[in-house]
Amino acid sequence: MKAVPDPRCGRTSKHDHAEVLVCLVIGFLIGRLTIRRSLKWCRKHLKWLRQYLPLKNGVASPSTACRILAGIDEELFALQFIAWIGEIIETRGIHLVIDGKALRAAMEKVKNFRTPMVMNAIDAATGLVLAQLPLQNKECEITAIPELLKVLDIRDSTVTLDAIGTQTEIMGQIIRQGGHFVLTVKRNQPQSYEEIEKYFRELTEDYGRMREDSGFQPRHPEMMKVYEEICLKEKNRDRYEIRRYRVCRYPALLTKTQEEWPFIRTAGEAEQIRIPIERDENGNDITPDEETFRKQGSRRKPKPKKGDGEDSDIQITGMISDRELTAEEMGGYKRAHWAVENKLHHVLDDTFREDRSPAKKSKNNLALLRKFSYNLLRIAMIREKRSDLMTEMMDEFCDDHALIEKYVFRGVKSFY
Repeated sequence: MKAVPDPRCGRTSKHDHAEVLVCLVIGFLIGRLTIRRSLKWCRKHLKWLRQYLPLKNGVASPSTACRILAGIDEELFALQFIAWIGEIIETRGIHLVIDGKALRAAMEKVKNFRTPMVMNAIDAATGLVLAQLPLQNKECEITAIPELLKVLDIRDSTVTLDAIGTQTEIMGQIIRQGGHFVLTVKRNQPQSYEEIEKYFRELTEDYGRMREDSGFQPRHPEMMKVYEEICLKEKNRDRYEIRRYRVCRYPALLTKTQEEWPFIRTAGEAEQIRIPIERDENGNDITPDEETFRKQGSRRKPKPKKGDGEDSDIQITGMISDRELTAEEMGGYKRAHWAVENKLHHVLDDTFREDRSPAKKSKNNLALLRKFSYNLLRIAMIREKRSDLMTEMMDEFCDDHALIEKYVFRGVKSFY
């Protein structure tokens, strides 16, 4: 934190800016999720904190903390965050998820003003945030992704992105930086999406007929040699989910692979069917099977919606990669990518209440402070093996000050 430049002018300052930032991080760690409540807790435990921080003039006021946060250079602060987490986790050879998140409460209440966002880079295995880049709105994602990739060492890593990141320039940059990618294809790439839908529909039909009739001749014999599919079924809350992943390691399947995307080695299709659970008056399960649901729907969903959107009951998306992947590997990357919604976005909005934070000028720096706290909690959850819930880990930090000492002042190198 000391490496972050103090934004205040040369006048004498009562409170060291690094101490203020550390106090806020500690407050977020223990579940005091506003600036005022964080500093109030630190003021109450001032004697204990002075074992690790000078705090010559006590704990700063909320107004002082707000001025510091609003004045800190966002780019320099983000680079210090990357340097800090880079000492803890290696960014090479991992599954790197890049995804945007809205800061809804920070939206200005003026006409035509769009919701500000931040672009995050996350390690899928641990859930740790590796970098953050502020965006003015969602439309800036395409230009922000290359900038975020530049500050990361992605050699031997596999990068996954939403459909908005399926751009020729972005694929080329990932390859040049020594990485790999698994990208989603939706209707923003209409030609490729339609080709994937067409070919995989035909391959699926032929695959089924070949299993019934060994003498059947498929329409695409060369593709069929390198075609593979798997099916996963599970019960999730109030619905049954059926996931099918199909891959074809035949680059010529798509027109673009021969023109703009020569580095594609695997094309795939992910189909997810969500069937709402239904019960009769006696509590017996009367949920229709997949075939019936496709044709007739159900009482709760008379007309199942089909498309590539997240609200679709039958969701079909294309996938492409520069690696030769099996259907299981392709499905694993997709599931891990969307797990970020639970590991990070859901936690930030529900546990850290990021969606309720009305900060405007300091919104991006405040979001980064939350990620400092989030990462420390996630590291402690991994190492201590005490809890699987972030809120419970916050309680652990609040009750056991030795954890704060271990992970803030001693355990994580160069934090203060």
